[in-house]
Amino acid sequence: MINQLRSIFGLPSLIVPNVISIDSLPNSIAVNSNSALSISSFYQGVNVIANSVASMPLKIYQNKKVYKEHPAYFLLKERPNFYQSSFEWLNTMLFIMLIKGNSFSKIVRDSAGNPVDLKIISFTYVEAIFFNEKLYFKFDGDEGKVIENDDLIHFKNIGSGFLGIDPINNFRKNLEINLNSVDYTNKIYNGEGGSIRGTIQYDKELNDKQRDRLRGELTNNFSGQNGKRILFLEDGMKLNQIELDPSQTKFLESRRFEKEEICSMLNLPLFILNAEVSSTNQNIEFNNIRFYQITLLPLITKIESELKFKLFSKKEIIDGVYPKFSIDGVLRGDSKARGELYKSLFYLGAISPEEIRELEDMPEEINGDTYIQANLIPKSIVNRFWDSKAKLDYSKSDLNEVELQNFNTNE
Repeated sequence: MINQLRSIFGLPSLIVPNVISIDSLPNSIAVNSNSALSISSFYQGVNVIANSVASMPLKIYQNKKVYKEHPAYFLLKERPNFYQSSFEWLNTMLFIMLIKGNSFSKIVRDSAGNPVDLKIISFTYVEAIFFNEKLYFKFDGDEGKVIENDDLIHFKNIGSGFLGIDPINNFRKNLEINLNSVDYTNKIYNGEGGSIRGTIQYDKELNDKQRDRLRGELTNNFSGQNGKRILFLEDGMKLNQIELDPSQTKFLESRRFEKEEICSMLNLPLFILNAEVSSTNQNIEFNNIRFYQITLLPLITKIESELKFKLFSKKEIIDGVYPKFSIDGVLRGDSKARGELYKSLFYLGAISPEEIRELEDMPEEINGDTYIQANLIPKSIVNRFWDSKAKLDYSKSDLNEVELQNFNTNE
Protein backbone atom coordinates (compact mmCIF):
# COMPACT_ATOMS: atom_id res chain seq x y z
CA MET A 1 0.00 0.00 0.00
CA ILE A 2 2.85 2.41 0.84
CA ASN A 3 4.71 1.69 -2.43
CA GLN A 4 1.47 2.15 -4.40
CA LEU A 5 1.03 5.60 -2.88
CA ARG A 6 4.69 6.48 -3.54
CA SER A 7 4.35 5.43 -7.21
CA ILE A 8 1.32 7.72 -7.58
CA PHE A 9 3.42 10.66 -6.49
CA GLY A 10 6.43 9.52 -8.57
CA LEU A 11 8.58 8.47 -5.64
CA PRO A 12 10.88 5.39 -5.66
CA SER A 13 9.67 2.22 -3.96
CA LEU A 14 10.80 1.32 -0.46
CA ILE A 15 11.71 -2.13 0.88
CA VAL A 16 9.01 -2.67 3.51
CA PRO A 17 9.71 -5.27 6.21
CA ASN A 18 7.26 -8.19 5.98
CA VAL A 19 5.78 -9.58 9.21
CA ILE A 20 4.51 -13.16 9.42
CA SER A 21 2.30 -13.96 12.42
CA ILE A 22 1.69 -17.45 13.79
CA ASP A 23 -1.92 -17.82 14.86
CA SER A 24 -2.97 -19.73 17.95
CA LEU A 25 -4.05 -23.29 17.47
CA PRO A 26 -7.84 -23.73 17.22
CA ASN A 27 -9.61 -24.82 20.41
CA SER A 28 -11.93 -27.80 20.08
CA ILE A 29 -12.81 -28.63 23.70
CA ALA A 30 -16.15 -30.42 23.97
CA VAL A 31 -18.38 -29.32 26.85
CA ASN A 32 -19.86 -32.34 28.62
CA SER A 33 -20.05 -33.76 32.13
CA ASN A 34 -16.51 -35.14 32.00
CA SER A 35 -14.92 -31.95 30.72
CA ALA A 36 -16.98 -29.83 33.14
CA LEU A 37 -15.68 -31.88 36.07
CA SER A 38 -12.13 -31.17 34.91
CA ILE A 39 -12.73 -27.58 36.08
CA SER A 40 -11.50 -27.70 39.67
CA SER A 41 -14.05 -25.18 40.94
CA PHE A 42 -16.98 -27.04 39.38
CA TYR A 43 -15.75 -30.38 40.73
CA GLN A 44 -15.23 -28.90 44.19
CA GLY A 45 -18.67 -27.29 44.21
CA VAL A 46 -20.47 -30.48 43.21
CA ASN A 47 -18.40 -32.49 45.66
CA VAL A 48 -19.08 -30.13 48.58
CA ILE A 49 -22.85 -30.20 48.05
CA ALA A 50 -23.11 -33.97 47.54
CA ASN A 51 -20.84 -34.78 50.49
CA SER A 52 -22.50 -32.28 52.84
CA VAL A 53 -26.01 -33.61 52.31
CA ALA A 54 -24.92 -37.27 52.29
CA SER A 55 -23.05 -36.76 55.57
CA MET A 56 -26.21 -35.70 57.42
CA PRO A 57 -27.86 -38.54 59.38
CA LEU A 58 -31.20 -39.43 57.78
CA LYS A 59 -33.78 -41.11 60.00
CA ILE A 60 -37.49 -41.88 60.05
CA TYR A 61 -39.64 -40.34 62.78
CA GLN A 62 -43.19 -40.69 63.99
CA ASN A 63 -44.52 -37.79 66.03
CA LYS A 64 -40.96 -36.58 66.70
CA LYS A 65 -39.77 -40.00 67.91
CA VAL A 66 -37.36 -42.22 65.97
CA TYR A 67 -39.34 -44.95 64.19
CA LYS A 68 -36.84 -47.80 63.79
CA GLU A 69 -39.53 -50.39 63.13
CA HIS A 70 -40.50 -48.92 59.77
CA PRO A 71 -39.38 -51.07 56.79
CA ALA A 72 -37.67 -48.08 55.12
CA TYR A 73 -35.64 -47.14 58.20
CA PHE A 74 -32.79 -49.55 57.48
CA LEU A 75 -32.76 -48.54 53.80
CA LEU A 76 -32.32 -44.83 54.51
CA LYS A 77 -30.18 -45.12 57.63
CA GLU A 78 -27.85 -47.99 56.70
CA ARG A 79 -28.08 -49.72 53.30
CA PRO A 80 -30.45 -48.82 50.43
CA ASN A 81 -29.18 -51.74 48.32
CA PHE A 82 -26.73 -54.62 48.53
CA TYR A 83 -23.80 -52.71 47.00
CA GLN A 84 -24.08 -49.22 48.54
CA SER A 85 -24.21 -47.66 51.97
CA SER A 86 -26.69 -44.89 52.68
CA PHE A 87 -23.92 -42.31 52.28
CA GLU A 88 -22.81 -43.71 48.91
CA TRP A 89 -26.37 -43.93 47.61
CA LEU A 90 -27.34 -40.39 48.59
CA ASN A 91 -23.98 -39.00 47.47
CA THR A 92 -24.33 -40.65 44.05
CA MET A 93 -27.93 -39.52 43.62
CA LEU A 94 -27.00 -35.91 44.36
CA PHE A 95 -23.90 -36.07 42.18
CA ILE A 96 -25.94 -37.29 39.19
CA MET A 97 -28.63 -34.67 39.82
CA LEU A 98 -26.10 -31.82 39.94
CA ILE A 99 -24.48 -33.03 36.70
CA LYS A 100 -27.51 -34.15 34.66
CA GLY A 101 -30.31 -32.24 36.36
CA ASN A 102 -32.12 -35.47 37.35
CA SER A 103 -31.34 -38.67 39.23
CA PHE A 104 -33.52 -41.74 39.69
CA SER A 105 -33.65 -44.84 41.87
CA LYS A 106 -36.11 -47.65 41.27
CA ILE A 107 -38.08 -48.70 44.36
CA VAL A 108 -38.21 -52.48 44.70
CA ARG A 109 -41.08 -53.59 46.95
CA ASP A 110 -42.05 -56.86 48.59
CA SER A 111 -45.42 -58.58 48.30
CA ALA A 112 -46.83 -56.33 51.03
CA GLY A 113 -45.75 -53.20 49.19
CA ASN A 114 -42.93 -52.31 51.58
CA PRO A 115 -39.72 -50.90 50.05
CA VAL A 116 -36.82 -53.38 50.25
CA ASP A 117 -34.31 -51.95 47.75
CA LEU A 118 -33.40 -48.64 46.10
CA LYS A 119 -31.56 -49.22 42.82
CA ILE A 120 -29.94 -46.24 41.08
CA ILE A 121 -30.82 -46.06 37.38
CA SER A 122 -28.02 -45.36 34.90
CA PHE A 123 -29.18 -43.34 31.91
CA THR A 124 -27.98 -40.93 29.26
CA TYR A 125 -31.45 -39.83 28.18
CA VAL A 126 -34.79 -39.73 30.00
CA GLU A 127 -38.23 -38.70 28.77
CA ALA A 128 -41.28 -37.82 30.87
CA ILE A 129 -44.58 -39.32 29.66
CA PHE A 130 -47.96 -38.30 31.05
CA PHE A 131 -50.63 -40.88 30.21
CA ASN A 132 -54.06 -41.62 31.74
CA GLU A 133 -53.50 -39.16 34.59
CA LYS A 134 -50.26 -40.91 35.54
CA LEU A 135 -46.63 -39.89 35.13
CA TYR A 136 -44.05 -42.26 33.65
CA PHE A 137 -40.37 -41.96 32.79
CA LYS A 138 -38.68 -43.66 29.84
CA PHE A 139 -34.95 -44.39 30.10
CA ASP A 140 -32.41 -45.39 27.49
CA GLY A 141 -29.84 -46.75 29.95
CA ASP A 142 -29.64 -50.01 31.84
CA GLU A 143 -33.41 -50.15 32.40
CA GLY A 144 -34.45 -49.46 28.83
CA LYS A 145 -38.12 -49.33 29.70
CA VAL A 146 -40.92 -47.15 31.05
CA ILE A 147 -41.30 -46.92 34.85
CA GLU A 148 -44.18 -45.30 36.73
CA ASN A 149 -43.31 -42.27 38.82
CA ASP A 150 -44.66 -43.86 42.02
CA ASP A 151 -41.98 -46.56 41.73
CA LEU A 152 -39.13 -44.06 41.41
CA ILE A 153 -37.18 -41.86 43.78
CA HIS A 154 -36.62 -38.77 41.63
CA PHE A 155 -34.26 -35.99 42.69
CA LYS A 156 -34.90 -33.08 40.33
CA ASN A 157 -32.90 -29.94 39.79
CA ILE A 158 -34.75 -26.65 39.40
CA GLY A 159 -37.21 -26.72 36.53
CA SER A 160 -40.82 -25.95 35.66
CA GLY A 161 -41.73 -29.31 34.12
CA PHE A 162 -41.49 -32.97 35.07
CA LEU A 163 -37.72 -32.93 34.57
CA GLY A 164 -35.01 -30.70 36.03
CA ILE A 165 -32.76 -28.47 33.96
CA ASP A 166 -29.45 -29.96 32.81
CA PRO A 167 -26.86 -27.49 34.20
CA ILE A 168 -24.12 -28.59 31.78
CA ASN A 169 -26.19 -27.72 28.71
CA ASN A 170 -27.77 -24.70 30.35
CA PHE A 171 -24.38 -23.14 31.17
CA ARG A 172 -22.50 -24.55 28.19
CA LYS A 173 -21.08 -21.18 27.07
CA ASN A 174 -19.93 -20.30 30.58
CA LEU A 175 -18.24 -23.66 31.06
CA GLU A 176 -16.62 -23.42 27.63
CA ILE A 177 -15.00 -20.11 28.62
CA ASN A 178 -13.64 -21.69 31.81
CA LEU A 179 -12.37 -24.75 29.94
CA ASN A 180 -10.61 -22.58 27.38
CA SER A 181 -9.07 -20.55 30.20
CA VAL A 182 -7.72 -23.69 31.87
CA ASP A 183 -6.40 -25.02 28.55
CA TYR A 184 -4.74 -21.72 27.68
CA THR A 185 -3.18 -21.45 31.14
CA ASN A 186 -1.77 -24.95 30.75
CA LYS A 187 -0.20 -23.99 27.40
CA ILE A 188 1.36 -20.89 28.91
CA TYR A 189 3.05 -22.80 31.70
CA ASN A 190 4.16 -25.54 29.31
CA GLY A 191 5.82 -22.98 27.08
CA GLU A 192 3.40 -23.56 24.20
CA GLY A 193 1.56 -20.30 24.54
CA GLY A 194 4.38 -17.77 24.71
CA SER A 195 7.86 -19.20 24.08
CA ILE A 196 8.11 -18.79 20.27
CA ARG A 197 4.78 -17.24 19.34
CA GLY A 198 5.52 -13.81 17.94
CA THR A 199 6.69 -12.23 14.69
CA ILE A 200 9.53 -12.73 12.22
CA GLN A 201 10.90 -9.47 10.80
CA TYR A 202 12.92 -9.42 7.54
CA ASP A 203 14.33 -6.38 5.74
CA LYS A 204 13.82 -7.91 2.31
CA GLU A 205 10.64 -8.62 0.45
CA LEU A 206 9.60 -12.29 0.29
CA ASN A 207 7.59 -13.79 -2.51
CA ASP A 208 4.48 -15.90 -1.85
CA LYS A 209 6.38 -19.20 -2.09
CA GLN A 210 8.98 -18.07 0.45
CA ARG A 211 6.29 -16.85 2.88
CA ASP A 212 4.38 -20.13 2.65
CA ARG A 213 7.55 -22.16 3.24
CA LEU A 214 8.54 -20.06 6.27
CA ARG A 215 5.04 -20.12 7.72
CA GLY A 216 4.86 -23.90 7.29
CA GLU A 217 8.21 -24.48 8.98
CA LEU A 218 7.24 -22.27 11.91
CA THR A 219 3.85 -23.91 12.34
CA ASN A 220 5.18 -27.47 12.10
CA ASN A 221 8.37 -27.08 14.09
CA PHE A 222 7.89 -24.30 16.60
CA SER A 223 4.22 -24.19 17.67
CA GLY A 224 2.13 -26.42 19.90
CA GLN A 225 4.08 -29.23 21.54
CA ASN A 226 7.13 -28.28 19.46
CA GLY A 227 7.20 -24.76 20.88
CA LYS A 228 10.39 -25.28 22.88
CA ARG A 229 12.62 -26.15 19.92
CA ILE A 230 15.49 -23.91 18.87
CA LEU A 231 14.68 -21.57 16.01
CA PHE A 232 17.40 -20.78 13.42
CA LEU A 233 16.93 -17.54 11.47
CA GLU A 234 18.36 -17.04 8.00
CA ASP A 235 19.99 -14.08 6.25
CA GLY A 236 19.36 -11.27 8.76
CA MET A 237 15.86 -12.31 9.92
CA LYS A 238 14.88 -11.01 13.36
CA LEU A 239 12.58 -12.64 15.92
CA ASN A 240 10.25 -10.33 17.78
CA GLN A 241 9.20 -12.68 20.56
CA ILE A 242 5.97 -11.95 22.40
CA GLU A 243 6.36 -13.07 25.99
CA LEU A 244 3.04 -13.55 27.76
CA ASP A 245 3.52 -12.72 31.41
CA PRO A 246 0.92 -14.55 33.58
CA SER A 247 0.34 -11.30 35.49
CA GLN A 248 -0.45 -9.50 32.22
CA THR A 249 -2.92 -12.17 31.10
CA LYS A 250 -4.95 -11.67 34.30
CA PHE A 251 -4.80 -15.32 35.37
CA LEU A 252 -5.67 -14.62 39.00
CA GLU A 253 -8.60 -12.44 38.01
CA SER A 254 -9.89 -15.06 35.59
CA ARG A 255 -9.70 -17.76 38.26
CA ARG A 256 -11.68 -15.59 40.68
CA PHE A 257 -14.26 -14.93 37.98
CA GLU A 258 -14.42 -18.67 37.30
CA LYS A 259 -15.21 -19.38 40.96
CA GLU A 260 -17.89 -16.69 41.03
CA GLU A 261 -19.55 -18.19 37.96
CA ILE A 262 -19.42 -21.73 39.33
CA CYS A 263 -20.96 -20.55 42.61
CA SER A 264 -23.79 -18.93 40.66
CA MET A 265 -24.38 -22.13 38.66
CA LEU A 266 -24.50 -24.36 41.76
CA ASN A 267 -26.22 -21.88 44.10
CA LEU A 268 -23.21 -21.79 46.43
CA PRO A 269 -22.01 -18.93 48.64
CA LEU A 270 -18.66 -17.71 47.36
CA PHE A 271 -16.68 -18.54 50.51
CA ILE A 272 -17.12 -22.26 49.80
CA LEU A 273 -14.75 -22.04 46.81
CA ASN A 274 -12.74 -19.00 47.87
CA ALA A 275 -9.71 -20.12 49.90
CA GLU A 276 -8.63 -16.50 50.45
CA VAL A 277 -11.43 -15.73 52.90
CA SER A 278 -10.04 -15.42 56.43
CA SER A 279 -11.67 -17.66 59.02
CA THR A 280 -12.54 -17.00 62.64
CA ASN A 281 -14.77 -18.93 65.01
CA GLN A 282 -17.49 -16.31 64.61
CA ASN A 283 -17.62 -16.13 60.82
CA ILE A 284 -17.24 -19.93 60.46
CA GLU A 285 -20.53 -20.37 62.28
CA PHE A 286 -22.12 -17.54 60.28
CA ASN A 287 -20.87 -19.01 56.99
CA ASN A 288 -22.17 -22.45 57.92
CA ILE A 289 -25.61 -20.94 58.49
CA ARG A 290 -25.45 -19.16 55.11
CA PHE A 291 -24.36 -22.36 53.36
CA TYR A 292 -27.25 -24.22 55.00
CA GLN A 293 -29.87 -21.59 54.16
CA ILE A 294 -28.76 -20.87 50.58
CA THR A 295 -27.64 -24.28 49.33
CA LEU A 296 -28.52 -27.18 51.61
CA LEU A 297 -31.98 -26.29 52.92
CA PRO A 298 -33.71 -26.33 49.50
CA LEU A 299 -32.04 -29.66 48.66
CA ILE A 300 -32.83 -31.47 51.90
CA THR A 301 -36.41 -30.15 51.85
CA LYS A 302 -36.80 -31.50 48.32
CA ILE A 303 -35.28 -34.86 49.27
CA GLU A 304 -37.37 -35.25 52.44
CA SER A 305 -40.55 -34.49 50.52
CA GLU A 306 -39.71 -36.97 47.74
CA LEU A 307 -38.85 -39.76 50.17
CA LYS A 308 -41.95 -39.15 52.28
CA PHE A 309 -44.44 -39.40 49.43
CA LYS A 310 -42.68 -42.31 47.67
CA LEU A 311 -41.81 -44.57 50.63
CA PHE A 312 -44.75 -43.97 53.00
CA SER A 313 -48.45 -44.58 52.56
CA LYS A 314 -51.05 -41.87 52.94
CA LYS A 315 -52.14 -43.35 56.26
CA GLU A 316 -48.58 -43.37 57.58
CA ILE A 317 -48.14 -39.72 56.63
CA ILE A 318 -51.39 -38.77 58.39
CA ASP A 319 -50.21 -40.72 61.44
CA GLY A 320 -47.11 -38.53 61.64
CA VAL A 321 -44.45 -40.64 59.89
CA TYR A 322 -41.77 -38.63 58.07
CA PRO A 323 -38.06 -38.72 57.14
CA LYS A 324 -35.78 -36.02 58.49
CA PHE A 325 -32.13 -35.03 58.17
CA SER A 326 -30.20 -34.11 61.29
CA ILE A 327 -28.67 -30.71 60.55
CA ASP A 328 -26.89 -30.22 63.88
CA GLY A 329 -23.53 -31.14 62.37
CA VAL A 330 -23.82 -28.34 59.79
CA LEU A 331 -25.14 -25.64 62.09
CA ARG A 332 -23.06 -26.41 65.16
CA GLY A 333 -20.37 -23.84 65.86
CA ASP A 334 -17.11 -24.27 67.71
CA SER A 335 -16.93 -26.29 70.94
CA LYS A 336 -17.12 -23.18 73.14
CA ALA A 337 -20.27 -21.88 71.44
CA ARG A 338 -21.94 -25.29 71.63
CA GLY A 339 -21.05 -25.59 75.31
CA GLU A 340 -22.62 -22.22 76.09
CA LEU A 341 -25.77 -23.15 74.14
CA TYR A 342 -26.17 -26.49 75.92
CA LYS A 343 -25.53 -24.82 79.28
CA SER A 344 -28.23 -22.20 78.67
CA LEU A 345 -30.76 -24.78 77.52
CA PHE A 346 -29.94 -27.05 80.46
CA TYR A 347 -30.43 -24.30 83.05
CA LEU A 348 -33.74 -23.37 81.42
CA GLY A 349 -34.92 -26.95 81.75
CA ALA A 350 -35.27 -27.23 77.96
CA ILE A 351 -32.81 -30.10 77.54
CA SER A 352 -31.48 -33.02 79.55
CA PRO A 353 -27.88 -34.30 79.88
CA GLU A 354 -28.94 -37.38 77.93
CA GLU A 355 -30.18 -35.26 75.02
CA ILE A 356 -26.95 -33.28 75.03
CA ARG A 357 -24.93 -36.49 74.84
CA GLU A 358 -27.09 -37.67 71.93
CA LEU A 359 -26.56 -34.40 70.03
CA GLU A 360 -22.80 -34.77 70.49
CA ASP A 361 -22.89 -38.41 69.34
CA MET A 362 -21.69 -39.58 72.74
CA PRO A 363 -22.60 -43.03 74.14
CA GLU A 364 -25.55 -43.29 76.51
CA GLU A 365 -23.56 -44.97 79.28
CA ILE A 366 -21.14 -42.85 81.29
CA ASN A 367 -17.92 -44.32 82.64
CA GLY A 368 -17.07 -43.11 86.13
CA ASP A 369 -18.74 -40.53 88.37
CA THR A 370 -20.17 -37.26 87.16
CA TYR A 371 -20.71 -34.07 89.15
CA ILE A 372 -23.34 -31.36 88.95
CA GLN A 373 -24.09 -28.22 90.93
CA ALA A 374 -25.83 -29.02 94.21
CA ASN A 375 -28.55 -26.37 93.85
CA LEU A 376 -30.10 -28.04 90.79
CA ILE A 377 -33.34 -29.94 91.38
CA PRO A 378 -35.51 -32.05 89.04
CA LYS A 379 -38.26 -30.14 87.27
CA SER A 380 -40.86 -32.72 88.34
CA ILE A 381 -40.55 -31.81 92.04
CA VAL A 382 -39.85 -28.10 91.73
CA ASN A 383 -43.36 -27.10 92.91
CA ARG A 384 -43.22 -29.33 95.97
CA PHE A 385 -39.73 -28.12 96.75
CA TRP A 386 -40.66 -24.46 96.78
CA ASP A 387 -43.89 -25.13 98.74
CA SER A 388 -41.96 -26.92 101.46
CA LYS A 389 -39.33 -24.18 101.46
CA ALA A 390 -42.05 -21.53 101.83
CA LYS A 391 -43.60 -23.37 104.78
CA LEU A 392 -40.22 -23.63 106.43
CA ASP A 393 -39.56 -19.91 105.95
CA TYR A 394 -42.95 -19.04 107.40
CA SER A 395 -42.43 -21.29 110.42
CA LYS A 396 -39.12 -19.60 111.18
CA SER A 397 -40.77 -16.20 111.26
CA ASP A 398 -42.80 -14.74 114.10
CA LEU A 399 -46.06 -16.16 112.84
CA ASN A 400 -48.51 -17.29 115.47
CA GLU A 401 -49.96 -20.79 115.45
CA VAL A 402 -53.24 -19.57 113.98
CA GLU A 403 -51.55 -18.10 110.92
CA LEU A 404 -49.50 -21.24 110.47
CA GLN A 405 -52.61 -23.42 110.84
CA ASN A 406 -54.50 -21.30 108.27
CA PHE A 407 -51.56 -21.63 105.87
CA ASN A 408 -51.58 -25.43 106.25
CA THR A 409 -55.37 -25.57 105.83
CA ASN A 410 -55.26 -23.57 102.60
CA GLU A 411 -52.49 -25.77 101.30
